[in-house]
Amino acid sequence: MANYIDLHNHILPGIDDGPRTMDEAVQLARDLVNAGYSTVVATPHAFEGQPAPQVILERLEELQDELDAAEINLKLLPGSEQHIGPGLLELLEEGQILTLNNTNYLLLELPMLQPLPVYTEQLLFDLSLKGYHPVIPHPERVIALNRNHELLYRLNQAGALYQVTWAALPGLLGSTAQQTVQTMITAKLAHLFATDAHHPTTRLLSVDEASALYEELEGPGSAELMLTTRPGLLLDNQTLDLREALAPEAWPRKKGSFFSRLRGLK
Repeated sequence: MANYIDLHNHILPGIDDGPRTMDEAVQLARDLVNAGYSTVVATPHAFEGQPAPQVILERLEELQDELDAAEINLKLLPGSEQHIGPGLLELLEEGQILTLNNTNYLLLELPMLQPLPVYTEQLLFDLSLKGYHPVIPHPERVIALNRNHELLYRLNQAGALYQVTWAALPGLLGSTAQQTVQTMITAKLAHLFATDAHHPTTRLLSVDEASALYEELEGPGSAELMLTTRPGLLLDNQTLDLREALAPEAWPRKKGSFFSRLRGLK
């Protein structure tokens, strides 16, 4: 039995755009277990500290009780997907924001359709200076990053880590997202992977395919690194052993050369 760890998941019912009911949340949990997951960090959308950590923790406890009663072997851990805001660091230091399993790693969502706030790089730098590790979820779907891949490198140099969605790797989130993942893997900027699951079955069916593709590209043991080893270290608040990112001038320029090695993709 696999023991995958998912760092980004909207499994809590009735709190954001994830499951509407407890039954839907339980079904999502079943699907996660069937996909090989044993541990999931519940990361509901949050903005300016809302919903409050206590609300998230109460909802998490309720769902965990349901899963235990149904003998569904899925361990839930606390977290949130905090949307970027100018007062985020202050809220974080006041304990009004949940990090990933109460570590120094924070899931920090950037606007997906709008330009990035002018203070983005400074906030990333300030968070890093305070000992936090901002993790940017689904960068492959952030338009500002899609349109300017070199910005991925700049934000990383300011302190950002990146969590890619598994479904993007085989192209299930569109060609633009896939091309951004191509750049990120090539540039050593794909630090973490997660499902970002919101509902039963969606984005879960691709995990086996995507992890197999990643294994083909990055070599033996690379999928295990992303599915269990590295997320496990993160949840223990350990420093991640990351390869140094390549500067944009070192990136390959020939389009399509990278994914031509993937099965069925030309």
